[in-house]
Amino acid sequence: MIENQFETSDHRHLGQILTYLVGTEARTVVWIAERIREEHRAVIDGLNETTPLEYAFFRVELEVWRIGDSVPAPRLEVVARPNDWVRRQKERNRVTEMEDYQRRMEFWGAMLDRVPSDFALGVPARAPNQGWMKFSMTGEDALLGCGIYCYRLLGKNRVGVYLSLGRQDPERTAEWLAGIAGYRLVDGAARKPATGAGWEINRSQLLQFFVTLDADAMDETDWPRQHDWMISQASAMIQDWRSGLRADVMRLIDAS
Repeated sequence: MIENQFETSDHRHLGQILTYLVGTEARTVVWIAERIREEHRAVIDGLNETTPLEYAFFRVELEVWRIGDSVPAPRLEVVARPNDWVRRQKERNRVTEMEDYQRRMEFWGAMLDRVPSDFALGVPARAPNQGWMKFSMTGEDALLGCGIYCYRLLGKNRVGVYLSLGRQDPERTAEWLAGIAGYRLVDGAARKPATGAGWEINRSQLLQFFVTLDADAMDETDWPRQHDWMISQASAMIQDWRSGLRADVMRLIDAS
């Protein structure tokens, strides 16, 4: 569909374009004018960015050139066109996001199905749409800022579980961790020997105890092993919490 008009683009011709587009099977639109106003350029750019890939919108400005005594000749300058690479990339990203959204829901949903009915932590009512899922502490175990999180890192082929104890003072926390029986300072972090687990203070100053497992969270056949491992690690963490860690954390918080 080609829309020609004299002088500067106007709303009436824009309305005609949209009307013709709806009423026909046109997929390519060319709007020709002596000058395309900025607000109309924005509309055409927006249509190129948001419509499906089979649609294409062009803005063309018309000039008439004369060299010396030559016959006037038209010159058409395409001032806007579809950027197919950008559009295809956006479409690809949208599809990838939808696929990852679905896979996250399936991953955590399958894990929730394996959580025992007598689990010692609060379980989410539904599968979350994110890379982590939180088990909440309940009753007298509940403490502001604390919780046990399961997570997956697709880029590193790793899943993990961590106990988050909220935001704490780094220096005081390092001293506190060094005093916990069975832990030692390694490169500024307190770690328990030969367990593959450790404490860390992340960039947000959140104190966490974590364990990790090498696993591909996209491999659905391996989900039962990964989920059972995360559930068992979360159970062990709440048991450690009730066996004395909570009292130690309260001393750290009181000292703050």
